[in-house]
Amino acid sequence: MPLDTAVAYNTLIANPGEFLRRYPIRIFGHTGASGQWRYFLLNKGQSMRPGSVLGTLRMHQTESFEIRAQGGPMGAIGPVHSGHGFDAHSVHMDVGRANMGYYRLGPGAMNVMVTGQLSGCAFVMLPAGAGQVDVAHVKPSAQTGNALYDEIVANNPGVQIYGASGTKGNYDSDDRVASIIGVRSGGGWKIYAQKQLQQSGTDYRIKSLYQIYPTRQKLS
Repeated sequence: MPLDTAVAYNTLIANPGEFLRRYPIRIFGHTGASGQWRYFLLNKGQSMRPGSVLGTLRMHQTESFEIRAQGGPMGAIGPVHSGHGFDAHSVHMDVGRANMGYYRLGPGAMNVMVTGQLSGCAFVMLPAGAGQVDVAHVKPSAQTGNALYDEIVANNPGVQIYGASGTKGNYDSDDRVASIIGVRSGGGWKIYAQKQLQQSGTDYRIKSLYQIYPTRQKLS
């Protein structure tokens, strides 16, 4: 039996690191402005994840999921579906550093954040005190993902950034994409980057998982 999407969502919120180690999630972001939007978690069938001992040297079969926005792009959720609905902080993709706009994640009833898949983009995080963090999703504009990463670092002191730099702890956009998910617990936000193999279809197999905020650490 496929994992029930309501159970999957509750597990993701309760233990995001463990869930994201085990299950690939591909995110299709909303085209609207950053804010609170309705999303759905859907079970998309079989994929692969790294083993707990040998990592990518021994992959294991698992289930995969998609997060799609109501009214969003790329086959948005229609009136008939089998997904679990939830409200989330949705971070819009801005084009170029000059158009980068921060969205604040703070306290409140809403405890999950999503944004569209990174495939050359950068995700920027700026601590805002008292368990809050300002975040932005930036797409390269007439430049490579590497150049965008360097431009943001040079012009935005104090930020933490996850991007297509190819350096340790980031991702190589030539053959990787990344799903970015934030979960608020214990009065603060933790943000994760699940790196996946860049390919078509629904085989979203996990390559690695990092916590990227408030501290950066490899989880798988």
